[in-house]
Amino acid sequence: MLIFFYFYEKSKMIESSLIYNKFLDYIDKITPLTSDERDIFLRKIMIKEYKKGEIIIQEGVKSNYIYFIHKGIVRNFIHQNNKTINFRSEGMTVTGYSTYNYDQGFKSKMNVECLEDCTFIMIPVDTIHYVVENFKYGDRLGRFLAEKHVLELVDLIIDIDCRSIMERYHDLSIKYPNIHQRVSQHFIASCLGTTPVHLSRLKTKHNTNKMIATVEK
Repeated sequence: MLIFFYFYEKSKMIESSLIYNKFLDYIDKITPLTSDERDIFLRKIMIKEYKKGEIIIQEGVKSNYIYFIHKGIVRNFIHQNNKTINFRSEGMTVTGYSTYNYDQGFKSKMNVECLEDCTFIMIPVDTIHYVVENFKYGDRLGRFLAEKHVLELVDLIIDIDCRSIMERYHDLSIKYPNIHQRVSQHFIASCLGTTPVHLSRLKTKHNTNKMIATVEK
């Protein structure tokens, strides 16, 4: 039994090391890190797992962490009508849009729910501030996160105002591979601003039109 636990703990340590290194490699592409800076960063972050259905960020509550998704998929949603705003999956960060909400004391604008069992790297917001102020190229990380935050919101506005439901539906498949096997159609329809029934009708009509076009060729 002791041997089993030894090897189990050993495998968990190796897995954790791989997760941390993958995250730091991601950061290193944004802002080059020295070996000392990697060690400092490593001591300030942690891995945490959540189960499907857990809420990791609550609307209206101050969030002290940025979550980097190592495994799993989540949705940003608001309480009103349980409206799904968008999704986040592997290699993306999620904050509930609290990071730059200065006027409201950094309270989250949205809830974040795990739609699968998820593994996150949790980065304290204070750690981001430390990196920006003390790492040689740390300001790049702060600028990257701010710009990414703004561009996400701009893309969301453009999608809602300028793209059809079916265009946005197909974009989801590209941005989040296998999302239709991973996420309930109810949440996808909510994200697209429609109902599951209407979305099903649009998909049927779209597929019928494609078949007719193919036959006519």
